[in-house]
Amino acid sequence: MDKVIVIDCGHGDRHHTKGKRSPKWSDGSQYFEGEGNRIIAKIAEQYLTKLGWKVLYTVDPSDPKDISLKDRIKISNLHYSIYPSAFQISIHSNGFSKESANGAEVFISKRASHLSRMLAYTWHIQQNISLIDYLLKWRGVKTANFAMNRVNCPSILIETCFHTNEKECRILMSDEGKERIAIAIVETCERVHENRNK
Repeated sequence: MDKVIVIDCGHGDRHHTKGKRSPKWSDGSQYFEGEGNRIIAKIAEQYLTKLGWKVLYTVDPSDPKDISLKDRIKISNLHYSIYPSAFQISIHSNGFSKESANGAEVFISKRASHLSRMLAYTWHIQQNISLIDYLLKWRGVKTANFAMNRVNCPSILIETCFHTNEKECRILMSDEGKERIAIAIVETCERVHENRNK
Protein backbone atom coordinates (compact mmCIF):
# COMPACT_ATOMS: atom_id res chain seq x y z
CA MET A 1 0.00 0.00 0.00
CA ASP A 2 1.32 3.44 -0.95
CA LYS A 3 2.66 5.72 1.78
CA VAL A 4 0.63 8.93 1.34
CA ILE A 5 -0.08 11.58 3.98
CA VAL A 6 -2.20 14.72 3.68
CA ILE A 7 -1.01 17.40 6.09
CA ASP A 8 -3.36 20.22 7.02
CA CYS A 9 -1.50 23.18 8.55
CA GLY A 10 -4.16 24.69 10.78
CA HIS A 11 -4.83 28.42 10.45
CA GLY A 12 -2.70 31.19 9.01
CA ASP A 13 -2.59 34.92 8.39
CA ARG A 14 -1.31 36.29 11.69
CA HIS A 15 -3.23 39.56 11.29
CA HIS A 16 -6.72 38.16 10.81
CA THR A 17 -7.01 34.81 12.58
CA LYS A 18 -8.18 35.83 16.06
CA GLY A 19 -7.18 33.74 19.06
CA LYS A 20 -4.56 31.81 17.12
CA ARG A 21 -1.58 33.48 18.75
CA SER A 22 0.04 33.56 22.15
CA PRO A 23 0.05 36.56 24.43
CA LYS A 24 3.14 38.73 24.18
CA TRP A 25 5.46 37.30 26.81
CA SER A 26 7.65 39.39 29.11
CA ASP A 27 10.60 39.19 26.70
CA GLY A 28 8.44 40.58 23.88
CA SER A 29 8.17 37.25 22.05
CA GLN A 30 4.90 35.95 20.61
CA TYR A 31 3.86 32.73 18.87
CA PHE A 32 1.58 32.63 15.84
CA GLU A 33 -0.14 29.28 15.46
CA GLY A 34 -0.43 29.28 11.67
CA GLU A 35 3.27 29.99 11.25
CA GLY A 36 4.31 27.35 13.76
CA ASN A 37 2.07 24.70 12.22
CA ARG A 38 3.63 25.32 8.82
CA ILE A 39 7.18 25.02 10.16
CA ILE A 40 6.35 21.75 11.92
CA ALA A 41 4.78 20.41 8.72
CA LYS A 42 7.86 21.25 6.63
CA ILE A 43 10.18 19.56 9.12
CA ALA A 44 7.97 16.47 9.09
CA GLU A 45 7.92 16.50 5.29
CA GLN A 46 11.73 16.39 5.13
CA TYR A 47 11.80 13.22 7.22
CA LEU A 48 8.79 11.63 5.55
CA THR A 49 10.05 12.04 2.00
CA LYS A 50 13.32 10.33 2.96
CA LEU A 51 11.21 7.39 4.20
CA GLY A 52 9.34 7.13 0.90
CA TRP A 53 6.20 9.08 1.77
CA LYS A 54 4.30 11.24 -0.66
CA VAL A 55 3.39 14.37 1.31
CA LEU A 56 0.38 16.38 0.18
CA TYR A 57 -1.06 19.55 1.70
CA THR A 58 -4.42 21.25 1.99
CA VAL A 59 -2.57 24.58 2.30
CA ASP A 60 0.80 25.45 0.81
CA PRO A 61 3.01 25.73 3.93
CA SER A 62 5.12 28.40 2.24
CA ASP A 63 2.02 30.62 1.92
CA PRO A 64 1.19 32.43 5.21
CA LYS A 65 -2.40 33.22 4.14
CA ASP A 66 -5.31 31.18 5.44
CA ILE A 67 -7.93 29.55 3.24
CA SER A 68 -11.50 28.61 4.10
CA LEU A 69 -12.37 25.31 5.75
CA LYS A 70 -14.60 24.57 2.77
CA ASP A 71 -11.61 24.84 0.44
CA ARG A 72 -9.41 22.80 2.76
CA ILE A 73 -11.97 19.99 2.78
CA LYS A 74 -12.31 20.15 -1.00
CA ILE A 75 -8.55 19.88 -1.49
CA SER A 76 -8.25 17.04 1.03
CA ASN A 77 -11.04 15.09 -0.67
CA LEU A 78 -9.43 15.64 -4.07
CA HIS A 79 -6.14 14.21 -2.78
CA TYR A 80 -7.99 11.21 -1.37
CA SER A 81 -9.83 10.58 -4.64
CA ILE A 82 -6.43 10.27 -6.36
CA TYR A 83 -4.62 8.48 -3.51
CA PRO A 84 -7.10 6.21 -1.70
CA SER A 85 -4.43 4.97 0.72
CA ALA A 86 -3.96 8.50 2.11
CA PHE A 87 -4.78 9.63 5.61
CA GLN A 88 -4.70 13.12 7.06
CA ILE A 89 -3.19 14.85 10.08
CA SER A 90 -4.36 18.38 10.86
CA ILE A 91 -1.76 20.24 12.95
CA HIS A 92 -2.88 22.72 15.61
CA SER A 93 -1.86 24.23 18.93
CA ASN A 94 -4.42 25.00 21.60
CA GLY A 95 -5.53 28.22 23.25
CA PHE A 96 -7.66 29.23 26.21
CA SER A 97 -8.50 32.36 28.14
CA LYS A 98 -6.73 31.07 31.28
CA GLU A 99 -2.98 30.59 31.02
CA SER A 100 -3.16 27.58 33.36
CA ALA A 101 -4.84 25.42 30.69
CA ASN A 102 -2.30 22.87 29.53
CA GLY A 103 -1.65 19.56 27.84
CA ALA A 104 -2.04 17.75 24.55
CA GLU A 105 -5.08 16.12 22.96
CA VAL A 106 -6.28 14.68 19.69
CA PHE A 107 -9.69 14.84 18.03
CA ILE A 108 -11.51 12.40 15.80
CA SER A 109 -15.01 12.59 14.36
CA LYS A 110 -17.92 10.94 16.15
CA ARG A 111 -18.12 8.47 13.28
CA ALA A 112 -14.37 7.91 13.07
CA SER A 113 -13.15 4.93 11.08
CA HIS A 114 -10.98 2.21 12.56
CA LEU A 115 -7.95 3.78 10.86
CA SER A 116 -8.74 7.22 12.29
CA ARG A 117 -8.87 5.69 15.76
CA MET A 118 -5.59 3.89 15.12
CA LEU A 119 -4.05 7.21 14.07
CA ALA A 120 -5.31 8.93 17.22
CA TYR A 121 -4.00 6.35 19.67
CA THR A 122 -0.70 5.97 17.80
CA TRP A 123 -0.28 9.77 17.93
CA HIS A 124 -0.83 9.66 21.69
CA ILE A 125 1.97 7.12 22.10
CA GLN A 126 4.41 8.80 19.71
CA GLN A 127 3.88 12.28 21.09
CA ASN A 128 4.47 11.00 24.61
CA ILE A 129 7.72 9.35 23.47
CA SER A 130 8.93 12.40 21.57
CA LEU A 131 7.99 15.00 24.20
CA ILE A 132 8.59 12.90 27.31
CA ASP A 133 11.14 15.39 28.71
CA TYR A 134 8.43 18.05 28.81
CA LEU A 135 5.97 15.94 30.84
CA LEU A 136 2.89 17.17 28.99
CA LYS A 137 -0.47 16.39 30.50
CA TRP A 138 -2.45 14.03 28.28
CA ARG A 139 -5.99 15.34 27.81
CA GLY A 140 -7.20 12.36 25.81
CA VAL A 141 -8.60 11.23 22.50
CA LYS A 142 -11.80 13.19 22.01
CA THR A 143 -14.62 13.32 19.50
CA ALA A 144 -15.71 16.57 17.88
CA ASN A 145 -17.45 17.59 14.71
CA PHE A 146 -14.53 19.69 13.49
CA ALA A 147 -14.51 20.43 9.77
CA MET A 148 -11.12 18.81 9.18
CA ASN A 149 -12.37 15.58 10.71
CA ARG A 150 -15.26 15.51 8.23
CA VAL A 151 -13.05 14.82 5.22
CA ASN A 152 -13.41 11.59 3.27
CA CYS A 153 -10.07 10.10 4.25
CA PRO A 154 -9.14 8.81 7.73
CA SER A 155 -8.07 11.81 9.76
CA ILE A 156 -7.09 13.23 13.13
CA LEU A 157 -6.73 16.77 14.44
CA ILE A 158 -3.84 17.15 16.87
CA GLU A 159 -3.60 19.88 19.52
CA THR A 160 0.09 19.71 20.36
CA CYS A 161 0.39 22.19 23.26
CA PHE A 162 -1.32 25.33 24.57
CA HIS A 163 0.20 28.44 23.02
CA THR A 164 -1.58 30.45 25.73
CA ASN A 165 0.43 28.64 28.43
CA GLU A 166 3.90 30.18 28.55
CA LYS A 167 5.71 26.99 29.52
CA GLU A 168 4.12 25.07 26.64
CA CYS A 169 4.42 27.98 24.25
CA ARG A 170 8.18 27.91 24.82
CA ILE A 171 8.14 24.32 23.48
CA LEU A 172 6.34 25.49 20.35
CA MET A 173 8.66 28.45 19.90
CA SER A 174 11.84 26.42 20.22
CA ASP A 175 13.55 24.64 17.33
CA GLU A 176 13.85 21.50 19.45
CA GLY A 177 10.16 21.52 20.34
CA LYS A 178 9.06 21.86 16.73
CA GLU A 179 11.50 19.13 15.72
CA ARG A 180 10.18 16.74 18.35
CA ILE A 181 6.56 17.34 17.34
CA ALA A 182 7.50 16.76 13.70
CA ILE A 183 9.25 13.51 14.60
CA ALA A 184 6.15 12.36 16.49
CA ILE A 185 4.12 12.98 13.32
CA VAL A 186 6.63 10.99 11.26
CA GLU A 187 6.66 8.09 13.70
CA THR A 188 2.85 8.07 13.82
CA CYS A 189 2.72 7.77 10.03
CA GLU A 190 5.29 4.98 10.01
CA ARG A 191 3.64 2.95 12.80
CA VAL A 192 0.15 3.27 11.33
CA HIS A 193 1.39 2.29 7.87
CA GLU A 194 3.09 -0.79 9.34
CA ASN A 195 0.06 -1.84 11.38
CA ARG A 196 -2.51 -1.35 8.65
CA ASN A 197 -0.52 -3.69 6.39
CA LYS A 198 -0.26 -6.56 8.88
